[in-house]
Amino acid sequence: MKILMRNVALLALVASVSTISAASAQEHEAAIAPVDLSGFWVLRHDSKNVGEAKLVDDFASSDSQRRFNNIVTYPSRWCHPLGVPFIMGDSAPLDLIQSKRELAITAEVQSAARHIYIDGREVPDMEAFDPTSNGLSIGHWEGDVLVVETVGFNEIGNRMIPGGGLRGETSRLVERYDLSDDAQVLNVQFTWEDPRVFVEPHTYEFTYYRSPDDEYAREYFCDASDESRGETVSAPEQ
Repeated sequence: MKILMRNVALLALVASVSTISAASAQEHEAAIAPVDLSGFWVLRHDSKNVGEAKLVDDFASSDSQRRFNNIVTYPSRWCHPLGVPFIMGDSAPLDLIQSKRELAITAEVQSAARHIYIDGREVPDMEAFDPTSNGLSIGHWEGDVLVVETVGFNEIGNRMIPGGGLRGETSRLVERYDLSDDAQVLNVQFTWEDPRVFVEPHTYEFTYYRSPDDEYAREYFCDASDESRGETVSAPEQ
């Protein structure tokens, strides 16, 4: 009788372990991204499809908007982190590294790396989040397209948005990363929302091309003590 009960318990344990293993395998399979965006990606002369943003009248005529029309802004002059969206339009290749938990984007120009979390986490309470020039990015997959929501921006860095407007604390950015079937072209759609800045959501697209296999990460040297950098900051508006 004891042997029978022991065998029954053993079978139940095996079944339980099998169930847990199957569930773990399903969770692991679900966590695997449908595509891998890793690699170096570069913009070309025809990569930017940007229309003019419809700005709120008060914002369009503000000193804040006009101040950012200089060739080189204050953050560029003093080598401060430039942030989003500036780094996404950098002429040098962007380095994308994707893991199961996140997609990291690093630009050559001075800025912290972007961390796009794709592990299923929720947007935290923004009252407990310190705003940054890159904001907080949470992504999820819609088929083969990575959809990223970014909030939590500050008003530091190069805040110019392609097509018009400046990102700020009330800005929300939604991006859609769509990789071509041959994995050589990455189309990214950007949509900005901010009732203080835009009459309606402002959307534009960048097309990135995969760099050759021998591409490598470069370091941009920014010398804040170089007085010649200040000449372009005070140059007339173009």
